[in-house]
Amino acid sequence: HPNCEVIGQNFSYDAQYFWRHLHYLPRLKHDTMLAQHVCFSNMQKGLDFLSSMYCQHHEYWKDDGKTWDEKTGEDQLWRYNCQDAVITFEVAAVEQANVDSMRLREVHDFQQKLFWPVLQSMNRGIRIDHAKRASFAMSLLDEISAREHWLHTVFGQSINIKSPKQMQELFYGELGQKPILGRKTGTVTCDDEALGRIADREPLLRPVVKKIQELRSLGVFLSTFVNAPLDVDGRMRCSFNIAGTETYRFSSSKNAFGSGLNLQNIPKGGGDDDLELPNVRALFIPDPGHTFFDIDLSSADLRIVVWESDEPEFKAMLRAGADPYTEIAKEFYHDPTISKKDPRRQTFKSFAHGTNYMGTAKGLAERLGLSVYEAEKTQKWYFGRFPRIKKWQEDLKDQVFKRRMVENVFGYRQYFFDRIEGTIFNQAAAWIPQSTVACLINRAYVNIFEQHPWCEVLLQVHDSLAGQFPTHLGDC
Repeated sequence: HPNCEVIGQNFSYDAQYFWRHLHYLPRLKHDTMLAQHVCFSNMQKGLDFLSSMYCQHHEYWKDDGKTWDEKTGEDQLWRYNCQDAVITFEVAAVEQANVDSMRLREVHDFQQKLFWPVLQSMNRGIRIDHAKRASFAMSLLDEISAREHWLHTVFGQSINIKSPKQMQELFYGELGQKPILGRKTGTVTCDDEALGRIADREPLLRPVVKKIQELRSLGVFLSTFVNAPLDVDGRMRCSFNIAGTETYRFSSSKNAFGSGLNLQNIPKGGGDDDLELPNVRALFIPDPGHTFFDIDLSSADLRIVVWESDEPEFKAMLRAGADPYTEIAKEFYHDPTISKKDPRRQTFKSFAHGTNYMGTAKGLAERLGLSVYEAEKTQKWYFGRFPRIKKWQEDLKDQVFKRRMVENVFGYRQYFFDRIEGTIFNQAAAWIPQSTVACLINRAYVNIFEQHPWCEVLLQVHDSLAGQFPTHLGDC
């Protein structure tokens, strides 16, 4: 009904069911999860948490829906559903007052407006080249079989690389390697990082490690990407979550019906002489009579850091269309022949990127394989060359200390509720460019949806938009 305005919680999930089974979309007024994301992007957004935060008489009820037994009738299920609806309504009223008191109305209204173009992309899905999909799968299976046969020949038995127990028995038992502890878990592991360290300290095991790592990559490509479940009509779909990250970038996952995958992490493939992984993006094809487009913002995060710090020479390089990292690497290494493909340029790019986000010399040295002295010397040179970036970082620290929050040029905020210590400043420095780029991309997304409805955005991938348009309108 045109006069019915709906309030929902994570309503893009419900809307997928309305569209598929009832063939219409309710008139969403606002989504409580999106409103919470606007006010506090780094807090929980589930309805149970929102109830505890905003409702006057909160009492946990969420398990009622899980414990329902169909043999007892539907009363419990309907009560649970009714309670969900009433709590959503109460939460929405308090949230809207918060939005106004925090002076976030403009930010809130835009984020709510994103719901419609994003839902359209989710419902539309992407056409898949089924013949190429089958070809990719067969090729990957052949490569997997060849490597499994190689390992069987070497060890005289089959090796289950998916079994942590068998892998540890192989490397730390039969092969006598000193056990390696995982950085996050603190327990013995044979993850890729551990295998890399084993290969570095024991050259004789490098061929074995390489085959196992290749097998892992092949398995991920096959199961996660190439053989990702398609929807009932053979198209690839996912659920985009507008409130998925603290930086206002989207996250994505399988859709409400269990098909699809994270469409923001589709690999381009590539590799070396021994293993060439397929470009999974080649599976996506336009609908008949349409042409694909893919637009992105080059050096997006760097541009934001440069303009935020008002660093004039960096600005000049970007305006001239030059690659700043290549130009700076030439200057630092005193070698004018350095190109984009030069490994020194890539190392310097990683170093500059980490330094912009307040990475320490010790941390960067460990990650990039440099000595701490070398990293300190390079960082000193970098800040001497571009002092306004250092000034921007100091101003950012001051803002975090005094206000316990940072804000980008679009008025989006990140609050810090923990102690101001550890990686808080790194998070703040990274949040500014990442959130700003997300805001830029999402404004382009909405503009295309509103002003060029014949142009369909099918993917939003952090700093790029991809989709299709009618081929005959290509010159418009």
